[in-house]
Amino acid sequence: MAARLSAFARHPITRRVGEAVLTLLGVSVLTFVLLRVVPGDQITAAYGTAAGDLSPAQVHALEAYYGVDKPLLVQYFSWLGGVLTGHLGVSATSHLTVLSMTAQALPNTIELAVLSIVVGLVLGVPGGMLAASRPGRARDQVSQLTSLLALSIPSFLLATAVSSWLANNLGWYPNGEGYRRLWEDPGLNLEQMLLPALVLGISIASPVFSTTRAAILAVRAEDYVRTARAKGVPARRLQVRHILRNALIPVVTMSGLQFGFLLGGALVAEQIFAIPGIGRQVLLGLNQKEYAVVQSTVLIIAAMFVLVNLLTDLLYRVVDPRVRVR
Repeated sequence: MAARLSAFARHPITRRVGEAVLTLLGVSVLTFVLLRVVPGDQITAAYGTAAGDLSPAQVHALEAYYGVDKPLLVQYFSWLGGVLTGHLGVSATSHLTVLSMTAQALPNTIELAVLSIVVGLVLGVPGGMLAASRPGRARDQVSQLTSLLALSIPSFLLATAVSSWLANNLGWYPNGEGYRRLWEDPGLNLEQMLLPALVLGISIASPVFSTTRAAILAVRAEDYVRTARAKGVPARRLQVRHILRNALIPVVTMSGLQFGFLLGGALVAEQIFAIPGIGRQVLLGLNQKEYAVVQSTVLIIAAMFVLVNLLTDLLYRVVDPRVRVR
């Protein structure tokens, strides 16, 4: 029995799950502490300069209402206990539960992240393959320069410039019509998602391009590729089955990291294009000093990021069976 438990504890999946739990615990502590280090509180955010006119009794009553009258350790474990039981807190501004707010916002962010990843892969993978086909030549140099330029342009600047130009010159700004979810108006939803997905996809395409190019060049130098070429394996089959497939692992890694980043890092695009996503939910919570909203939403984002990494590890075993024995 002890041997089985020991083997179970040493299993890679078990170890990854344990690391994920510790990561989420660290995120919860860090988020809780940082929110209370930042100057201001919910009372100041709600009442502004009028907060200075409140009597001590009123301040105490508001602190009890917002749940900040207890010691910090009690506040943390009270919140964490609620999270473990499915109660993520309630927004004092909208009077909605964080769970219902997240259920409305998360699908929008996931849709934006998926579309952005698709754009990034469509631009980055073929571009990396094209550059790697003639390393050091003009094609390769132009592709790398284009990738560097795409990486250098800040997303907020590109998003603002593109949306402003289209709105001023073509009169096209679908995001100004009020956000429509995919199941409400598929046509308008895709129009509203087009620009932010393109902006984020361009920023993702650059690291995907670099990863694809480097991976293909590294695989092409392997002995088994030279052996297959010497045996007369057709060029197309060699490129697809021997080179591209083995070069996919770092591309999968990069795509997983970028997707996890987009779940919480699409805040700029969501704000500029008025998409009610989970990143925007965090921003609104910060503006109102909504501790429960920010803490629980950040923890959800971290959990999604960890889950994406776990799924990426499992995908390794599909792309490359050799990973199963490690």
